Amino acid sequence: MHEGIAQLAELFPHCFFRQNLRRPLKIGIREDIMARAPDIPRGLIVASLKAYTRCVPYWLTLKAGTPRIDLDGNVAGEVTIEDEAHAQRKITQAAGRAAANAIEGRNAADQLAKPVMERAGQQNPIPQVKTQQPAEASPPRLGLAGLKAAALRRRQLVAAK
Repeated sequence: MHEGIAQLAELFPHCFFRQNLRRPLKIGIREDIMARAPDIPRGLIVASLKAYTRCVPYWLTLKAGTPRIDLDGNVAGEVTIEDEAHAQRKITQAAGRAAANAIEGRNAADQLAKPVMERAGQQNPIPQVKTQQPAEASPPRLGLAGLKAAALRRRQLVAAK
């Protein structure tokens, strides 16, 4: 977990939470934190607030009319329709990035899954010293992205049946 978020959760337990539980924060809460905790470096506060508020769990809390909270957990304004629309755009963008990463992972898995023997037709610039019969080569091992992509393809095949 981000050490700054842990420090904020310790200082302001009614506002910041260590788990993925989030509540909409008051607009201008950074200045409130700097005023009440001057010993925390400004950069750490800014980085912690970015990490806390720039994630899907936080964006999901931004529904029009939902109360925003201050450092003590008291109501300090409410989420506007514009805030909710902005959060929905961010969620959509995050989903698009996740889908693009999944496609990229599938493409990488497909490249890794090609049998080595298919590439045996390429000329090897290094001459072979030994004249033994080459052993049957197995495909290279898949990394985490390749395994996830293979599992996704397998689930799609099972669902299609």
